[in-house]
Amino acid sequence: MSGKNNSKLRLTHQAFVLGLFDTGLAVIRSLGKYGIPVTGLDYDPKMPGFRSRYCTARLFPNPIHKPEETLDFLLHEGKKRADHGILLPTTDAFVLFVSRYRDALKEYFRFNLPASDIVESIADKRRQYELAKKSDVPCPRAFFPESASDVELFKNKIDYPAIVKGCYSYQWQAKFPQIKGFKVHDPRELEKKIKELLPFRIKVLVQSIIPGANTNHYKVCAYINGQGKTLALFVLQKIRQYPVEFGVGTCVESVRSDELIRLGMQFFDDIGYRGIGSIEFKKDERDGKFKLIELNPRYWQQNDHALACGIDFPLIQYADLTGQDPVPQLHYRTGVKWLDPMSDFQSFLDHRRNGRLSFGKWLSSLRGTRAFSSWSLNDPGPMLKSIEYGWKIIKAPLYIMKKSMKKAGLE
Repeated sequence: MSGKNNSKLRLTHQAFVLGLFDTGLAVIRSLGKYGIPVTGLDYDPKMPGFRSRYCTARLFPNPIHKPEETLDFLLHEGKKRADHGILLPTTDAFVLFVSRYRDALKEYFRFNLPASDIVESIADKRRQYELAKKSDVPCPRAFFPESASDVELFKNKIDYPAIVKGCYSYQWQAKFPQIKGFKVHDPRELEKKIKELLPFRIKVLVQSIIPGANTNHYKVCAYINGQGKTLALFVLQKIRQYPVEFGVGTCVESVRSDELIRLGMQFFDDIGYRGIGSIEFKKDERDGKFKLIELNPRYWQQNDHALACGIDFPLIQYADLTGQDPVPQLHYRTGVKWLDPMSDFQSFLDHRRNGRLSFGKWLSSLRGTRAFSSWSLNDPGPMLKSIEYGWKIIKAPLYIMKKSMKKAGLE
C-alpha cells in the first residue's frame, strides 16, 4: 500500500500480535511505524519482540498448555475496548487457539482464518496431505505409521532417502526444537528411527525427500479476504537455509513465477482458504516439477521481505479487518533479498565445509539485501538481542578455529 493510501487509513483499532519471534516482530514493526497501537503477546520472554519499541509487549499464558487461561486473558483485554481488537496470530499454536475459540473471541476481536475444519486439516500434516491429493497438487509420497508394525507395510515402497517428521509442528518442536526431521537412508534405518520415536507419543509422517539444492525451495504467500478475494500476493526463493538439509530460509530472494502462483492459488482456492498463508514448494530436479512441502496458515518468518518489495501484508490485513477495503497488491519488486545474518553465517559454514561455497561467493550472494530478520536501526532492541544470541552460536566455531591456528603455528 502506498504512503498516500496509508495516510487515509483509520489506525485506531488495537492490534494484538500473538507470537513475538521474528515472524511477529515483523508484523509489529509494520503496524507500529504508522502509529497503530500494538500489543505483543507471547509466553516466552526470550522472544525478540519483547525488545521492540513499536509495541507494548506482555507475557501471556501458553495457548496449548493453558488454553482457558489464554482465553480469559484475551477476553479481559477485549472487554476494555470500545472497538474490536485485531487478532494477528503468527505461530501454529496461536492459529489453532484462535480457531478453536473463535466463537468466544469474535465478540471482542476481528480476525480472518480459514474455516475450523480447514485449520485443523492444515495443522495435521496427514490431513493436509490428503487435501493436497484431492486438489491434485503434486507432492512427494508419504506414509503415516502409528506403530512399528505399520512400517512393514511400506518400508520397501517408499523412495529413499526419506524424512521422518511430526504431523503437528508445534508438538514436534516441543520435543525436538532444533531438528526439523530425521533423515533415513534405507528400511533398516527407518525401522530403527520409528521405534526410537514411539515413546514420545507424537504422530509422525515418513516422506520421500525431494532431491535438489536449497535454491529449489520456493514460497507462495497470499492474503485472501473473507469474500475469497486475493488482496496480497508474493513469491520468494530460498538462497540458503539452516540447517542446510531441512531448515528455515536464512537468505531468500523475491521472484516471480506464474507456474508457482497457479499451483499455490489452485490449492488455496480448492480448499476455500481465507486469511494469511504461505505454501512452500520444492522443484524436483528429477522431473522439473514443483512439489508441495507444506501449507502454513499464518505469517512466515520472512514476511517483512515482502514489505521491502512493496507489499505490506500486515497493513493490508489490518485495513481489511477494520472494514477499509484495501486495494489489492499483486505486483512487487523482484531480485530483493532478506537475510538472517547469524543463521546464514552458520549455513555458509556448513556449505563451505562440504565444498559447495567459498567465502567470496557467499559475500557476493548477499548483494541485493534490503531486509533482515530482527535487525533494524530504527528498532535496535531486538537487533541487540539477536547479536547477543548469535555470538553464543558462533563463539564455539571461532574458538575451534583459533585453537587450530595456534596448533598450526599460524597465530
